Amino acid sequence: MGIDRTEVRDFLKDWANTNSKPHFAVLIEGRWGCGKTHFVTRLLEDETFTDRKPIYLSVFGIADIQSLETSLFYASASTATKTLHKSVGLAGSIFSGALTLGTGGILGGTANLNKVVDAATSQLEQSAKNMDGALLVLDDLERCQIPMSELLGVVNRFVEHGDTRVILCANTDNLDDKHFSAFKEKVVGQSFLLASDPDSALASFITEIGQTEARELLLKHQGDILYLYGKSGFHNLRALRQFIWQLASILEKMKREYRQNDKLVQNLITQFFIFFIEFKLDLADETSSLKPQDLLGKYDEDRDEVRHVYEFSFDKDKEPTPKRRVFEKYEQHNGIRTVITVQNWISILTSGVVDADRLNAELAQSDEVAGVAAWPSWRRLWHLYDWDFSDGSETEFWSDVEDMQSNLKDGRYVEVGEFLHVVGVSIMLADHKLIDQTVPTTIAQLKTYIDEMFVTQLTDERCRGVTESFGRHFDSYDGLGFIGREDAEFKDVMKYLVGKMDAWHHTWMSEDAGKELLKFLAEDWVRFFGNLTIINHAPEQRYLDVPILATIDVKTFVDAWFSLSRHDERLVVGSIKNRYEYRTELLDAEGSWWRDIQVELSHRIAISKSKPRNVQIKNLINHINSSIIEKWELRQFSEFSSGNSTDLSWMTRKRVGNK
Repeated sequence: MGIDRTEVRDFLKDWANTNSKPHFAVLIEGRWGCGKTHFVTRLLEDETFTDRKPIYLSVFGIADIQSLETSLFYASASTATKTLHKSVGLAGSIFSGALTLGTGGILGGTANLNKVVDAATSQLEQSAKNMDGALLVLDDLERCQIPMSELLGVVNRFVEHGDTRVILCANTDNLDDKHFSAFKEKVVGQSFLLASDPDSALASFITEIGQTEARELLLKHQGDILYLYGKSGFHNLRALRQFIWQLASILEKMKREYRQNDKLVQNLITQFFIFFIEFKLDLADETSSLKPQDLLGKYDEDRDEVRHVYEFSFDKDKEPTPKRRVFEKYEQHNGIRTVITVQNWISILTSGVVDADRLNAELAQSDEVAGVAAWPSWRRLWHLYDWDFSDGSETEFWSDVEDMQSNLKDGRYVEVGEFLHVVGVSIMLADHKLIDQTVPTTIAQLKTYIDEMFVTQLTDERCRGVTESFGRHFDSYDGLGFIGREDAEFKDVMKYLVGKMDAWHHTWMSEDAGKELLKFLAEDWVRFFGNLTIINHAPEQRYLDVPILATIDVKTFVDAWFSLSRHDERLVVGSIKNRYEYRTELLDAEGSWWRDIQVELSHRIAISKSKPRNVQIKNLINHINSSIIEKWELRQFSEFSSGNSTDLSWMTRKRVGNK
């Protein structure tokens, strides 16, 4: 358990200012980000703490004693320190001399502190005296490359042969040098374990902000920030400081009228904290690996207007995804309705740059600024039981009913989640006789809408994978649960929708998906192969487990293949063969397709008048045999051996291209 920082400060003040020589260093321990550096640097900045000359140095990355000496020289930028350095000399000063004198010395490998002390000379002792009166802080010991036996041997010179007071700061959990414990007993007389102190640290971080209005807002919302910090569970004050600086740059760009909107500012702070800490810094364990782009839903990547961060679907019987765990940690169970577009949040997180015009234009459209007037009509109707009709708003209610029905008539509900909200609201209104149609009539009309309006506007991006996530798990969208989602009437419409979408997608896969994929062959090499097999930097991987190639017209494929350069032409088979390394079952559908490709290639040879070109094409045929057809034949033989094969034509079939 960490000790009270006031007690640590009181001890250090007495230790630093006592007239008697303690002859020991003090160790400040704590996890990375707990505020060790902040704590000691504030002591050094406090003129009432000590009259000793403060010298601070992080030894992070310092590789040898001579580099340490140079770094310390520049860290202690005073005339006295420079004089010391010049008089002793770079190679023969206290650090270098301490390590070269005596039998073996510390550099010679000895770990016996007494031998190091005995090896001291009058020159070393005089050099150490020149550092008298200083308060030296050496930070980040665990990230120093100098062996601890050597580094602490140097520290010992200060505390044994002079009146230098030395504070060491380290995350000892990450300090596994075998000499550290032994030398710690000799050199360190007192150690303190600091726990995170977010209250005082946050107050200090805020005072560093130069923009007056942003600083005042941060002071006003300290409680909100500390609450979020506690929810995060990371106890990393460095991350908190980074967050405050980044947040200040956003607040400073906001219009004054928006900065005065408490609800807007509070929600903006909440969203940015979660996004910055969890998705940008990703402080969680390695299994999480969240990044800013993950803020978008799986099927929202090309939508600029999205204002909701959510997990599209999750199975309650399975372990929550990293993204889902974030929602639960901060009690954002329905996801997060964002004050600016998710795309803008991603831009800010990745670039660190805030576009003031874009920021304020999007804030103007937020719920906190525009209010319910900016909501779609179905969303206001969803909140039926919250309406206060005593204020004369019934006219607005009927206007919203008319607007939603008009949008249905015009086919404007094309997003799956939004349409299902309209389904739930429509059935609710019919059930309460707030529209002319009965519930059965409403259900029939909604199914007609699916047939005539919804399905006709489907795209692969909108449909792909969604049907797999429906059923009993897809129960909310845009932060709101579907009204009546457990009722038979709602489930009836949703089941009908799923069936129609599934049928549409099946047809699209068999008729259009292959054609779209083939366009990528010449236009976007990475996208083409990334859809078929695992390669680096693939933007999407739609068909890793789908026998999509079998849906592509053979002649059209060969035409597209031959449009490539000869170099790229040769790479096609080699790039695709990995597709069947771990998914040999794809050959059940695509094996015969590749054989048809070989037949078409043979036809091209027959009509070609170029003998050199025919040699190239024959090479492609042979490459298909060795890379794909052999795997297909082996799979067929395995199926036959296990008694699962009914097609025996492969036993008498000759390979294309073989004499």
